[in-house]
Formats: sequence, C-alpha cells, structure tokens
Amino acid sequence: MDGVLWASDPRRYHFRTAGSGPFSFLVVGDSGSGSAEQASITQMMAREPHVALAVHVGDLAYPDGTFAQFESSHYGPNAAFMGRLCLFSTPGNHEYVTDSAAPYLSGISVPASRVPSQDQGRYYSFDWSNAHFVSLDSNLLLSSRATAMLNWLDADLAATSQKWRIVVLHHPPYPTGFHVGDPLCVAAKQLVVPIVERHGVQLVLSGHEHGYERSHPLAGNAPVDGSGPSTLYVISGGGGGALESVGALPQCAVSVEAFNYLRVDVDGDSLRLRAVGIKRETIDAVTLGQASPNARIDSVMSAGDYTRQVAAGSLICVTGQHLAPRTARGSVQDPPSNLEGVVVTADGVPAPLLSVAPGEINAQLPPSVSGRVQLQVTTPEGSVSASVDMLPAAPAILAVRSANRPLHYCNPVRPGSTVKLYLSGVDGTQPIEIWLGKTRLESIFSGPEPGRVGVYRVEVVVPPQLSDGLYALAIIAGGATSRPANVDISATARTARHDRACMTVEAAY
Repeated sequence: MDGVLWASDPRRYHFRTAGSGPFSFLVVGDSGSGSAEQASITQMMAREPHVALAVHVGDLAYPDGTFAQFESSHYGPNAAFMGRLCLFSTPGNHEYVTDSAAPYLSGISVPASRVPSQDQGRYYSFDWSNAHFVSLDSNLLLSSRATAMLNWLDADLAATSQKWRIVVLHHPPYPTGFHVGDPLCVAAKQLVVPIVERHGVQLVLSGHEHGYERSHPLAGNAPVDGSGPSTLYVISGGGGGALESVGALPQCAVSVEAFNYLRVDVDGDSLRLRAVGIKRETIDAVTLGQASPNARIDSVMSAGDYTRQVAAGSLICVTGQHLAPRTARGSVQDPPSNLEGVVVTADGVPAPLLSVAPGEINAQLPPSVSGRVQLQVTTPEGSVSASVDMLPAAPAILAVRSANRPLHYCNPVRPGSTVKLYLSGVDGTQPIEIWLGKTRLESIFSGPEPGRVGVYRVEVVVPPQLSDGLYALAIIAGGATSRPANVDISATARTARHDRACMTVEAAY
C-alpha cells in the first residue's frame, strides 16, 4: 500500500474484490465479547466455503470499543476469516462509548461514497455483482447529523440500478425483545424505513438484539404476501454477546434466542438467506426473488427395501426434484425436524430428518400417525405433498450382520452362530416371525437399537444342522412380509488368503 509491503504470504492473506456473477456473504453482529461462543461462531464462519465478503452489523468490541478491546475482542478472534475476506462493518452503540467511535473508525477503510467529510467512515455504500450494499450509522439518527445522512441515503438509493438493495445498520426498526422502545430503534423505524421502502430495498440487516429475528415481508409497517414490493428485516445479533430474550410483534415471523450468523447466497434473481446456529443447525431459511423450479415428489418408499410398504415409525426415502437446496445429514440419534430449511410433516406432525438432498430425503414417519396421511415437504423454495398409505406394520430389512460385521461373501453365516437383523417398520407391539428358507427362527433378543432412530434389532441363532447354501430371509409382522434378503450359510470360513474376490470385499469393509 503506497509502496509499503504489509504482507507477502498468499497462503494466509488473500481476498477477492467485487466481480460479476453469483456470490455469497456472511453476516454477524454483537460479537465482540471474547466469549467461547464468539470463538465458536467465528471458527464456523471461517470454515464456510466459497464466501466473497463478510458484513458485521455492529458492536465489534465490548464493552467500550477501546483500542485494547478491538485488539482482544475483534481483530484477534476474527483473524481466521479476516485474512481472506473483505469485512464491511457498521458501528454499534458500544463503539460509540469511546470518543464517538474513534477507535472503530481508525481501524477501517471504507469505499469512497460521497459522504460529508465529518462523517467519513460512518456510513458508505458499494456494489458487489448485482447487489448494492448501504451501511448506515444508526447512532446518528437522533443527532444533528441525521438529516445529512438520510439525505445521502435517499440520493444513494435513487442512483443505483442494481437488482438487490441491502441496507445495514445496527439498531433494528422492529426489535421484539430487550430493545423494544429503544429511542434509536424507534428512530430507525420512523426515519429509515420510509426511505428504504420508497427505493425498493429488499433486505435490511441489523443487530443490537442478541439473538435472531426475521420479519414478515413488510410494506407500510404491515405484513404483506410478498407478491408485491416488500422489505424483509433480519436481526443477527447472536455473534457471541450474552443472549437476550426475544418477543413477538405482528411484523415478526421468527424470533429465536440463539447464537447465530447468516449465510446469504445471491444468484442472479434469487437471494437465499440462512441463519446458522452454534451447533451448525439451520435456525431459519428464506428465499427472496425468483425461486427455483417447484419441488416435486416422485415416490415415497421404505428405506429398507424400497417398496411402498410403510408403517408408523418406518424409515422412508422420498425421491423427487428440488427437495432441498443442498445435501446435509442430521444426527441418527436425535434427528432434527428442520435441516437446511427443509421440513417434512405427516398430517402436520414433524418427521425426524436423517438426510436431505435435492433429489432425495431420508426421514422417519412419525410413530404417532396412522392410516392414509398427507406427507408434505416444505423447502425454502416452496412445498409439495403426496398421500401415503400406512400399514399396521411394514417390516423391512435394513442390514444383516454376522460376527458383528456386515454379511457378505467373505463373511458368511456359520451354522449355530448368532445373526443380528436390523429392521424398519416394526416396533415390537406385534409378533415378529423370522423365516430362513422354510425354517422359522426364534429370537433371543428384540428391541429398539440404541442410538438409531427408527431401527429395531432382532437377534437369532442359525440352526447348527443347517446345510451350506443360499437362503431367503424374510420377516413377517402385522400380516405384512418383508422383501427377502439372501443369507449365505457356510460351515467353512472364506478368507482373503484363499479367495482373490475376498481381498477386494474385505478392503471395502
């Protein structure tokens, strides 16, 4: 910079300047506490792939925004992602505690934006691809300098021709919790909102409230259906400061007391916003603009045998198109009901989600539903439904294990040994029959598999007198029979040393 070398390691320091085409950015606020939660959120943001820039909605350094606090609570913790991302910020109320935000202003360099000289750095604007960003200093709204800033905002928005118009300020116009009635929030609603809505701003980002809040699409301070011009107001103030309780307003669609940050993906005529919690869960997701093609369900099948035979509690596989924005996996022990903004319900009852992908969803039918149910898949781009007929029981074989290993050619079942069967579509309330060929086997154990939602385990002993061969294994429960699985019985062990085919199979397992 000006001929002075500041850094020379491209592996540590690199960033992109504004270009054309799709891009993604991160949003965080109220982070500068030095807390363990701030460290977790920062590390998660640093691992987000394919991100062009980051936006901070204020309160970068608690409690007073001093030089020392900026060093310890902002520059130090955020080095992980500030080394590779442009960071655009807006001043919060805590920055103003020390000399009207002098330490904050001395550490940033913002785009030249025809701002009055006395307010350089306090508010500014810039373009990135087809988006126009405006950062306001909401601390000025009750000062004598408010008129100059608001006039500048009006002129700046009038001059842009960008598709997406995004305004950033610290004090939210529609807080629901701790800051309801804050004079600067009231001023933001009275002074900023009319200008924002007049110029077709689609998204307003703020902090100050320590949690996550999203409004309905608003026009004239009232919710609208979103088909006409409207503005979405999103608060992301969960970057690490102590959480504060949230509330409710007619304008508010979602309010959650949670640590969080936002990932926003801008792709031409669509903008998708996702609020990410401290456990990497999706707190909320919403899409603005032109949505992706409508979701479509092609089939709902048992995840065990891919037949249409399912029952309450069955693991199911839903196939189709545009069922999820991206691939993600949930916990098999405690599956979420919302994954990447995707929710599946059966007659309104949420279904635990094991995984989602654009073409396939794996879930568990809620154990409480029965008969003919309406299965609805709701995504950030829309929803689609299908009717599903459930049986009293629908046994399906998920896996067969011998000697605590998957059954395959090199691991056949030895006569007299114990075999573990993992089933879906049964819950133990109805008698279960296990047939190996024409031989009925008696279970020595049956019950839910610990740590695996929707999985039922049965253990049986193979008769010692059974001769070698390939047998069909089938499960009968509630009048329904599973699709058979082939079980290889062999008294002679097959090893990789004696069979070349086993070498490949054993390596795979």
